[in-house]
Amino acid sequence: MPRRIPSRVARAAIGVLAAAFVLLGALPVPVAAADAGLTIEAHALLQGHVRSGSWFAVAVDLSNSGPTVTGELRIAGGIDSRTRFGTPVELATGSRKQYLLYALPPTFGGNMTVELVSGDRQVAKATVAIALHDQTQLVVGVMAENPGRIVGELDLLPSQNGAQPTIVPLTPADLPERLQAWSALDRIVWQDEDASALTPGQLDALRGWIAGGGRLVIVGGTSGADALNAFPDELLPFRPTAVLDIDPSAVRPVLGGLPEGAAALTALSGELSRGRELASSGDRVIAADMAFGAGSVTILGFDPTTSWIAEGETWDAPLWRRMLPTRSGGTVSLTDDSTIVGAVSNLPSLALPPIGGLIVLLIGYIILIGPVNYLVLRWLDRREWAWITVPALIVVFAVGAFGFGALLRGSDVIVHEVAIVRGAPGTDQAVAQSYLGVFSPSRATFQVRVPGNALLAAPMNGDIFGSGAASSLDVLQGDPSRIRDLSVGYGSLRTVRAEAQTTGPNVEADLRLENNRIVGTVTNRSDRTLVSPALVFGASSTNLKDIGPGATAEVSLTLTNNPLNQASLSDRVVGQISWDFNGAISSEAEQRKLVRRSILDQLTYDPMTGFQSSFASDSPVLLAWGDDPVVPMEIEGVRVRRVANILYQVPVALTVGGEVTFRTDLLRSSVVEVNANFFSKDPWTISFGTGNVRLAFRPLPFDGAFTPKQVVVAMTFGGDISIPSGNPKALAEEARCDPADEGCVTPQDGLPDIEVLDVRTGEWVQFAHMQQGAAYELADAGRWVDPASGEVQVRFVNERQEGIGFQFPISISGVIR
Repeated sequence: MPRRIPSRVARAAIGVLAAAFVLLGALPVPVAAADAGLTIEAHALLQGHVRSGSWFAVAVDLSNSGPTVTGELRIAGGIDSRTRFGTPVELATGSRKQYLLYALPPTFGGNMTVELVSGDRQVAKATVAIALHDQTQLVVGVMAENPGRIVGELDLLPSQNGAQPTIVPLTPADLPERLQAWSALDRIVWQDEDASALTPGQLDALRGWIAGGGRLVIVGGTSGADALNAFPDELLPFRPTAVLDIDPSAVRPVLGGLPEGAAALTALSGELSRGRELASSGDRVIAADMAFGAGSVTILGFDPTTSWIAEGETWDAPLWRRMLPTRSGGTVSLTDDSTIVGAVSNLPSLALPPIGGLIVLLIGYIILIGPVNYLVLRWLDRREWAWITVPALIVVFAVGAFGFGALLRGSDVIVHEVAIVRGAPGTDQAVAQSYLGVFSPSRATFQVRVPGNALLAAPMNGDIFGSGAASSLDVLQGDPSRIRDLSVGYGSLRTVRAEAQTTGPNVEADLRLENNRIVGTVTNRSDRTLVSPALVFGASSTNLKDIGPGATAEVSLTLTNNPLNQASLSDRVVGQISWDFNGAISSEAEQRKLVRRSILDQLTYDPMTGFQSSFASDSPVLLAWGDDPVVPMEIEGVRVRRVANILYQVPVALTVGGEVTFRTDLLRSSVVEVNANFFSKDPWTISFGTGNVRLAFRPLPFDGAFTPKQVVVAMTFGGDISIPSGNPKALAEEARCDPADEGCVTPQDGLPDIEVLDVRTGEWVQFAHMQQGAAYELADAGRWVDPASGEVQVRFVNERQEGIGFQFPISISGVIR
């Protein structure tokens, strides 16, 4: 049965009630169980919404009218709540202070407890309510003076596993100042809030959140252009400078059509400075979007809650589903780290001993304890001494084996750092997500210091060598951050996860798209050499030579037409590993390659398909390697040897203009509507049951206006998702017959029928049934392609009783001016 869409009033009521429950659940909880004169209140920022495996911030308000209190605030979280996060506290008599704690949620969510401890005594405690979201659930924050108007409009699609999106009303005070604590948010809708209410730290975090993949949608309202003055120019496709009265036809390119009774409205306007125009009035831009790093910023100068727009379900304007697509990846940090944790353990000191050495030791032991021992004792005529010499030789060889193992492992304490440093174009400011493996040749307990105010925790998926009580961490946050009593077993390694601000390579790029190739230059403006760099875009990549400080590299990257036929990205960027005849790594260089492959395999792994061939980003990404540590780690009283494998990841801008064909990696698809009894979609294959599914195919962001020339589509099975070769046939417009009518035959070839949205009229046009493996052209491309965004919307219709699965290659050609 098709899914029934609730009425606008019902959705608004549900949204307001949901918002109320969220707000009630996230209110600070005062606790009476405290020393006389001391009160404590605690709440999680972002209204208590947290993401599994990601950081969140807890604000703790303390008031003390009694004697001075010195101690720590503590909260337990992370895997099995084995990590204790703390921060020092000093409260003088009569003081009121707010402290921020950063923590990881427990595996299964639930309320958490903040304790104020002085010495070994609990002075006070408070309960913190959190709402835990998995890695697929979309979370949208609404920053608005009247959030209920927008919350009620956001009828968004569920995730692939059926999790409904969560809409969270927020205020500026709910936003953390540390980027790492923004992980729960995927999208932000901003209306009428004054951006000057944001602190410099919050603005920096917002900038990093967008660069990491977040989407900011700014919409018009009642407050005017001045409310956006505090946003930096780099985050706005245009700077709103005036409010215009506009004709409703001006917003047709954004809405997809106009209903009867559409009235004039007001809109913020300005001059386009970057990105692409979505709508204009005269010579003024009223809607535009732009890419920023791996994320985007969109400004809709008009108010989408205007009554005739808000009632758009009666005419065909899935505005919010296009502006706020389902979640496809993280915005701040990794969602899984098991492969990287395994890479941390790839140290020569932890490798198995060489099989040749073991064989020599074993043969020597057999010869010495057998024939040599016998011959010597016979020569001395003291065979009865065998009761003494055999145990003695066993002890000697046991000590020798132990010494052999100790020699292989060495005597140094080693810190092996495996890190991903995410930068942004034109700056050396970056965020490091680092995994620090502490190796000890003997059993020891260390006091660890990490300067730079880093956030420290155990890995998301646990520690390979840590188990039981010994694997817990006692973290004291601050600068430096500390880990107290880090236990490391004999010849073992403990892994610590660290996230901190750092510096990365300052990269400038001048790249453009020409004839299905990315060409141009990449310049290294930093003082470090970019080792083994590669430019990656989707499933396409090209390796470059090392780029020294101030040097420029020429780029020529041919885009693949079929990502499914690509080897893994680690194979193409790093290469295969050479093993010796014993099945061990043959050299230190090969050991480093193995670690680098693990990092890329972690970043590119798609849990839905199992493929590791694509890099998720709306812009090209420069990857480069380094071997200098980025997160300092000190162990008190111990001399440490550092080993590092660092991946630098910098998104770079791409200019798209002139004649262009958008396909495969240059197109992004989003689900707009589902009216089928089941539905699933991976990056290439669409599967659904009886009913219909609506998808939007949109090119990557470009500057200028798009004049479409040709739209070619096809349907295929199996692993080929490229447009079939040969000249495409014309696809005729043809109405389908009603399956209930006598003589109506529904094709049983496992393919759906298609309808395409006519952007000129807002009507859906039915086409003749397509054949598998044939390319078809849609005549008069301008009817189907939005000139502002290049988007084409397609509805797939399945009138059979059984489910279907297929690929839908599409290419959109034209000219950008």
